[in-house]
Amino acid sequence: MERGLPATGSGEGTADGGGFVGRSAHVRRLRRALREGRSLTVVRSAAGAGASRLVDEVLCGAEFAGWTHLRARCPDAVDPAPLGPVADALSGLPYAAHPPGLPLPPVTGAVGLVVPELADRLPPPPAAVGPEVLRALLPRAVEALLAALGDVVLVVEDAHHADPATLGLLRHLRGSMPNGLRLLVTEEAARGLPALDVRVPERVRVEEIEVRPWTAEETAAFVRWWLAADPRGRGEEEHGLARAVHELTGGLPGAAAALLRGAEELLRTGDEHGTGAADRPWTTDGTGAADRPWTAGGGGPRADAVLAAVRECGVPPYVRRELARRCASLTEDARRLLEAAAVVGTAVPVAVLAEVAEIAPGRAEAAVDACVRRSVLTADGPCPAFRHPLDRRAALAEVSGPRRARLSLRAARALHRGGDGPPPLVDLARLYRAAGRVREGLRCLVVAADRAATAGDYATATRLYTRAVADDPLAEGRVRTAAKLARTAQLARAGDEVVAAVRRVLDEDDPPLRLRGEIRLHLSVVLRNQSGGAQDSLNEIARAIPDLEEADPQTAARAMAVAAIPSIKGWPIGRHRDWLERCGALAGQVTDPVARAAVAANRATALMLLGDPRAWAAARTLRGPAGTAMEAAHHTRGWANLAHAASALGHGVRARGFLDRAAEGLAETSSPYLEGLTQTARLVLTWHDGRWRGLHAAADHTTRLYQEIPDLTAEAMLVRGLTALHVLGDVPRARRDLAEAAGTTCYDTGFVLTASAAALARIHLEAGRPGQACDAVEEALRRLERTGGWVWAAEVLPIAVEALHGNGQTGRAHRLVADCAAGAADRDAPAARTALTVGRALLAEAEGRRGEAAGLLADAEDRWRRLGRPFDAARAAEASGRCLLDAGEEAAVADVQEVVEVYRRLGARWDVARCQRLLRRHDVVTTHRRGRLGYGDQLSPREQEVARLVVQGCANRDIAESLVLSPRTVEHHVARIMRKLNAASRTDIVLRP
Repeated sequence: MERGLPATGSGEGTADGGGFVGRSAHVRRLRRALREGRSLTVVRSAAGAGASRLVDEVLCGAEFAGWTHLRARCPDAVDPAPLGPVADALSGLPYAAHPPGLPLPPVTGAVGLVVPELADRLPPPPAAVGPEVLRALLPRAVEALLAALGDVVLVVEDAHHADPATLGLLRHLRGSMPNGLRLLVTEEAARGLPALDVRVPERVRVEEIEVRPWTAEETAAFVRWWLAADPRGRGEEEHGLARAVHELTGGLPGAAAALLRGAEELLRTGDEHGTGAADRPWTTDGTGAADRPWTAGGGGPRADAVLAAVRECGVPPYVRRELARRCASLTEDARRLLEAAAVVGTAVPVAVLAEVAEIAPGRAEAAVDACVRRSVLTADGPCPAFRHPLDRRAALAEVSGPRRARLSLRAARALHRGGDGPPPLVDLARLYRAAGRVREGLRCLVVAADRAATAGDYATATRLYTRAVADDPLAEGRVRTAAKLARTAQLARAGDEVVAAVRRVLDEDDPPLRLRGEIRLHLSVVLRNQSGGAQDSLNEIARAIPDLEEADPQTAARAMAVAAIPSIKGWPIGRHRDWLERCGALAGQVTDPVARAAVAANRATALMLLGDPRAWAAARTLRGPAGTAMEAAHHTRGWANLAHAASALGHGVRARGFLDRAAEGLAETSSPYLEGLTQTARLVLTWHDGRWRGLHAAADHTTRLYQEIPDLTAEAMLVRGLTALHVLGDVPRARRDLAEAAGTTCYDTGFVLTASAAALARIHLEAGRPGQACDAVEEALRRLERTGGWVWAAEVLPIAVEALHGNGQTGRAHRLVADCAAGAADRDAPAARTALTVGRALLAEAEGRRGEAAGLLADAEDRWRRLGRPFDAARAAEASGRCLLDAGEEAAVADVQEVVEVYRRLGARWDVARCQRLLRRHDVVTTHRRGRLGYGDQLSPREQEVARLVVQGCANRDIAESLVLSPRTVEHHVARIMRKLNAASRTDIVLRP
């Protein structure tokens, strides 16, 4: 049996081992109808929606195994044999199907005349019976035979194809149904009048079931089953694959399974023909085995690889065969209209199809009716359309190239003339291109992109401009469109194809001086924000500015404002300040409103990131009204950037205000990049505010949502890693996220690299690995030293001092604090200055001046509190308590216990464990304020935490890091857990829900 069409399974909206999705309610209704005695059940469905699969699913159940099953399928034939389906079904009766010892009524002998296979088991047929008498006797004879079989289910599939004699027999059985008979009929729902009237005598149950195509959610469940994926771990690639499958197949199960089988075959064939092991699409265990089975629970291919294969594999043979079968008996008019519909490619009125196919309107209506009756087209509204895109592709493949070109030109002209609203420019572009009219197609494509950009739909505009650049055969046209593309792509999700298209124009088409500088400027912003790195972006803009200064001072000022925005991965901040001053000198020449808005947003961002007090006045310049969507987008971008920058420097309350203004601006524009920028700013602010409930899930969602934009992904992944560490206490997961965030960020403006380094160093220090802690912060420190961006050192400075001292590098720790003090001296960076106080306190603690250290830490705690950072305040209070405990101050016990309560209120599980370890080290025994001290054969709270991590597959070392315990303590806990749960090994540990 083919994968995707198995015989068993169940589940509403989910897929079990058989991939049977979304039909639980239908199964229950059909089973109930069969159980309750004689009944007529009609199952109606769209072609390919799975009516036969539903019948298989129910009848294969054990409760109906003792019944007689008769299966008849009505053929889709021009001249079917009378009663042929029923005769075929009866010919398969077992030899002793009816109760032994009970004679069959004489009338059943008539059945032997049409079913010779049963003649030796039936009474003799009536002698000298003419055709008319036989036709009259047969319904009674079949009824009597079925009555003698006891419990029997007669399935007649595709009743819409039934010949008149078979329909007559069904009507007879409907009106005179034996007690043990269950009549089950399937038919297509798109056929107009039902094949069989459901009016039956009293005491006969009637059930009508409509099987619809899968919803998007049900298609996603099937895709998850196909990938053998964990339903709890759905990623954006998997969602994208499910969306593509649903859109291409319309949710028809047979087409969906065929499409995925085609993708599977394409992937396997590619692997067999030399795909390297590193490129193989398998997942879970990373083996890349070419013969790996794709079965539920066995690990499947990566969703992104399958999605690429789905887009590449074309029309599956199953879909082509099914469409050919349904089209076999169409008239010439219907075939011509079908060709027109395939070429037009979108739902249009019948009159348009008639014009393209060159059919008279009346004949076109009849042709549409024929196509609908054959389930080739659907007509839910006034515009007929294909059931799904795969059907349309299959139909289009049957149209020869020259005829397709002629029909495309005819369709383009018809669409241009018809309709009340604006012409469908994207469809026109496709049709003109298919007709060989490249210039007309490009004009339509660029105008459609212009309209989308004007309306603020930058994602659509970017996609259309990219296509226009790729399609334009003339360098002049490519240059003009590339300028628009680079400008618009800043506010959309710009992937590698956008950067490649723009760079190809710059390298090969020799743009004029002004356009070359403008394109490089916009490309540098795209590289900065989405698909490159700090150095790539800065190098590009440095190349743009000389061209712009000569040709366009306004745009040169804009470029300088972009170059002024610093990054921890960029130039030394002195160079950024130079560009800021040069920009100010040209500011008076910027008269274009959009350029003025862009310069204002970039200048305010640069000043804020540099900790320049002039940033607040610069931010106020963004409050003015925006006359165009592009001006509004730049204002919104400025507010979002200011929220990020102010948060990194410690101005949390003001950052919230900036974020609120950015959110208001989003109502006026549609930019995925700006939406992501505000979402990640909100995540970071929520982290600093200590409002952590649900934060890990929100960060996870945002990480998956913006995977194409590195800096947004990195920031969301950082918050996900921080919450995994501090809230979940899951050290292995946190380490993965923190390291990946640091490796993903491109134009980091002072938070991702430093915060991820600090968290990783903290993990190593708690595990007693100061050398590895130093390694964790080394890159961040090196970049801070090279750029001089000490205003961004707040996250990493304190832990770096601890790590360096712990690794015997106290001298470097002193130099680090001195450099930070010098770099932040005249800057408006309260977080960096507070972190500097913590660093000085830690140095004092390291040198035995614990009282001084505790005083500095108390000051830092107060400052963190006033900055709205309760977690940082708690860490300062914890360090202060540690100093006082080490100094023998018994009163500090209460201070540390209060810190534990603060951590508990925040949900900082990992930090609670660290504080409790500190108290134990000073012989302070902590207990829960309520509850018993002895747990008997029940797991204690600590044992439950350990057991949870064991069940997740964590090793003892990982558990020790997560719970801030020693590995030996974890070993003792695991031994007690196994004893209490009567588990023979750690793999047998199972927690009760």
